[in-house]
Amino acid sequence: MLLFFLSAAALIFLIYTAVSVFYPYPLDYGEAPLVDQAMRLAAGQNIYRPDISSPPYTIANYPPLYVLALAPIVGLFGPSFLAGRVISILCALATARFLALTIDGQTKDRKAALATGLIFLAIPYVTHWSSLLRIDLLALALSTAALYLLARWPADRRKMVWAALLLVAAIYTRQSYALAAPLATFAWSWTHDRRRALELAALTSGLALILFLALNILTRGGFFFHIVTANVNEFGLERLAWNLRQLLKATPILLVMAGAFLVLAPGRWPAWSLLVPYLIGSFLSALTIGKIGSNVNYFLELSAALSLVTGAFVAWSRRYTWLRAVILVLLALQTGRLMETTLENHVDSSLATRLGREGAIGDLDRLVARTEGTVLADEYMGLITLQDRPLYIQPFEMTQLARAGRWDQTAFVEGIRNQEFPLVLVYYHPAFAALHEERWTAEMLSALERSYMLADRVADTYVYRPRSSPESASIGPDACPGAPWRLPSRNALGVAWQEDGLDFIGQGPTNRVLVYAVADGLLTRLPDWENRVAILHDDPLRPGQQVWSLYSDMADSAGVSTIVSSFAPGSAGVPVTAGQLLGYQGTWGGRPFWPVWLHVRFALVPAGEEDALFSEAALANLIDPAPYLGIMDRNGAGEGDLRPLKCQE
Repeated sequence: MLLFFLSAAALIFLIYTAVSVFYPYPLDYGEAPLVDQAMRLAAGQNIYRPDISSPPYTIANYPPLYVLALAPIVGLFGPSFLAGRVISILCALATARFLALTIDGQTKDRKAALATGLIFLAIPYVTHWSSLLRIDLLALALSTAALYLLARWPADRRKMVWAALLLVAAIYTRQSYALAAPLATFAWSWTHDRRRALELAALTSGLALILFLALNILTRGGFFFHIVTANVNEFGLERLAWNLRQLLKATPILLVMAGAFLVLAPGRWPAWSLLVPYLIGSFLSALTIGKIGSNVNYFLELSAALSLVTGAFVAWSRRYTWLRAVILVLLALQTGRLMETTLENHVDSSLATRLGREGAIGDLDRLVARTEGTVLADEYMGLITLQDRPLYIQPFEMTQLARAGRWDQTAFVEGIRNQEFPLVLVYYHPAFAALHEERWTAEMLSALERSYMLADRVADTYVYRPRSSPESASIGPDACPGAPWRLPSRNALGVAWQEDGLDFIGQGPTNRVLVYAVADGLLTRLPDWENRVAILHDDPLRPGQQVWSLYSDMADSAGVSTIVSSFAPGSAGVPVTAGQLLGYQGTWGGRPFWPVWLHVRFALVPAGEEDALFSEAALANLIDPAPYLGIMDRNGAGEGDLRPLKCQE
């Protein structure tokens, strides 16, 4: 039963990675910087510049080994994601092989060894990350190769030298791999030959230090800045707790086995001095997932350790038939949970989503290709590298440095204000709203809102054009040409049609994005209206009739009104003029402390009694606001679909 489930999980791994490897567009934010660094290395440029006060504003967060492997391929065949993803897949398979060989060498139990390798491939973090052009699987393959060499030949001096070289190579692929595997190999060697253990430690640390000093000297201090200083991001306990809860949900049985192994294995299991330190070290490394910008790759080394512990338990249980049966059944259930997590979190919600919008991302790709000049992007900045263009900025990395006071963003923000960039692509999805704030500073977003217009929305990406560009000429900031009324508010992120009105979605904090009267009229605010006002107008499209314009959701997430104080509850028949300030967009979403995007909801209701506003009869007879505002109609937009506002031709 276990082998059946593991075989199914392996099949999911192969299908997932096969589909991903040939996907032509970026699958992850972190792929583009590595391709960019490979392009720069292929061109003979320094990727660890000590001075980032001038463009390109890019950071090489990791040591150079992976990028060095990628650079010749990029130099010969041009930038793409295929080669890097193939490297990751092969390294994942190699890691599974080294883990299986380690258990086989210690136990001579082929079934336990097979379970070890297949459990590793079944873990959702491994399946997902193996399909990406990222450094982690290469580092893991190198470090687990070192574990295998020393576990298999602990007394062989030449194998010890090779293991040290592999450990150094892993460290110079990803610096966090300087903990778990070196600690495990040292502890293992210490239990066999203390002198050999000291030689291993001296060789590994000595080579690593020499390389560090050499690279730091060659880059004039840039190497230290990029891989150490620029990596010290904000750490959040809530972020750590959330990720640990996800780990517990995905791997409960593996974690219980790991805890039992820590208690039972020392002194009882032959290779405990290798696996216990490796498990502890990998768990400590995994705790750094609390850093802002972290992802599931922080759990890859821990996944390898959990797989080794699983194999050890399976092998150890063979002396007790009943215990072996219990463990195998539990592991079968655990494998089912792993597959379920992979399908839910990565196949359905990640890969399927990307594949489903491949056509839209292709549209973005063509948009980048035909845009002359420097393009800025975040989630899809890999589209820039696909056009063989270097990145101008890595938004997330530079935003973190700006907030830490290590980078002066003034010149870059001024460039946005001066509309120096013909195209800016900003990823914004309500499920990942935090990414928006992590990748761009408030100053950058403010300059973008002031100097750029939202021209389109493609694949959850907002396409911004300079206000002075021809593409933005048809989108007026205050009113559409020839419209009877002006617009009620700014719409930096677009508009969304709702059942009870039209949301104008701005950008910025509460009490900043202004809401105006669309035309002259008489304002009413009933006593129980906390976040809305209504204005009675002469109807410009139906002479002799009147119409109410309604402005609602003007409150913060706590329900505190953002309407100007001059329009207090109970106001009635107050004269207002077109363009008069009514209040500010709010984040009220219908219940306290459940904020939504900054917005104001605008609707038109046939004239009637004030207390009939927002009644069921009124909501059933809303008037289409498009002709009054001079904007394009819904044009097939679904409920809540966010679209850029476009004026009628």
